[in-house]
Amino acid sequence: MLKTMRLAVLLRSGSLGVATGIIAGLLLFLLFAIANRASLGRNLPLAEAHVRQAFATAALQNEDWLVGNTDIGRHQYNDCLILYMAIDQQAPADQLAVSPVKPVQRTDETMCGALRAYAFGDHEAGRTGLFYHQYVHGHTMLARYLLPLASVEQIRTAYHLLQSLLILAGILVAMLALAKGHRPTESLVWLIVFLALSRWFGLESYGQSLSHAPSDAVILVYLLFLAVASARGGLGRRTSLVAAAVFGAATAIFEFLTGGIPFGLAIIIGGLPFALRDAAPREIAEQVVEALASFCAAIATCMALKLLLALSVFGLESFRESASQLGVRLGMGQQQPDLGPVKLAKSLVKGLNSLAAGMHVLAGAMLATAIGFGAWSARMLLASGDPTLRARTVHLLLSNLAIVGMLGLLWQHTAIHAWFMDRLFVWTIASGFALFSMAIIHRRHLAR
Repeated sequence: MLKTMRLAVLLRSGSLGVATGIIAGLLLFLLFAIANRASLGRNLPLAEAHVRQAFATAALQNEDWLVGNTDIGRHQYNDCLILYMAIDQQAPADQLAVSPVKPVQRTDETMCGALRAYAFGDHEAGRTGLFYHQYVHGHTMLARYLLPLASVEQIRTAYHLLQSLLILAGILVAMLALAKGHRPTESLVWLIVFLALSRWFGLESYGQSLSHAPSDAVILVYLLFLAVASARGGLGRRTSLVAAAVFGAATAIFEFLTGGIPFGLAIIIGGLPFALRDAAPREIAEQVVEALASFCAAIATCMALKLLLALSVFGLESFRESASQLGVRLGMGQQQPDLGPVKLAKSLVKGLNSLAAGMHVLAGAMLATAIGFGAWSARMLLASGDPTLRARTVHLLLSNLAIVGMLGLLWQHTAIHAWFMDRLFVWTIASGFALFSMAIIHRRHLAR
């Protein structure tokens, strides 16, 4: 009977979360659609001139991937792809307002080479007649607005600076809260999270990226919001629900399969409990389920609306293309002959370099340390007998399972793109050290 009642409460919480997520998804997608339509035709000659200037000053280069480059960034392929989609507005505006044109480089040509050719007058370079339906493309919308106003280098600098300031703000908020004695355990956890992000999130390689930076900024804004709320006494149920819904919708709008969705799931499952007002573990769990449902529903709503728009403008072929690409990411259908569990494991190990450029061994050692001491701490905390400590430990452990689960679900994408998907393990590092700090604090209390 008791279990049935608990299930009913969780289902009710989930239903409220889903409803909130749907409403937030509808509203934010509508705002995006209006802004996206308005971004078209904004001083294209100047935007193209800024792209040409970037090639002239070597802010853009012909190579698509620049391993170890912390000025331009490692993932220049996506930069060139987004810049191409931003300036290629030859299709009808009604179509471009739904999906940008999808360029494909010619034989022996890089994506950046195709962008260079297009920007310098070869408007057939990379042309396919196809449209990129798989994402909402908030990053391309931003590029359309920013390119007429700033150079490519200035846009990258602004993106990098924004993320740096968000992380610095999170560190300062947590330190001030600790200095004032406000919720010391929670504040210490937030300090650990932001310190981990400052070093182990690969910002030197991806913070300036036109594709990674907008999605990462959404994550950092939400984390800062949680840290501030925690320092001020904690979030109420309604605020946490709405915030998760907005976070989900923004994640969907700026996601480019760079890890925003699994990272968001992990933050809500493992991080939100440290930002909520003090309550019984059962009530905290209900609020987390509620927020999780809201986050997921907002993402699903935005993606469904994008699908419906594409269907209405481009017909059934747009759905077939998106479904086909999703199948590929899930590892369905014909695969590369060497793509399998061994390839996945090797890719994940090699991809640890994304946590900090040029420090592959230290990144791996830090991750192993966090996992090892985190597991030791979790065992101690689960045996502590303290309901709150046990609940928070379970939340942190489940948050890491969410990351592993999503990486496993999209295993084909993970195997090929582990060189940036591994950045998600910054949460494993942060949560491992958070568990260790909680265990040491608990041990000190017992020793008194």
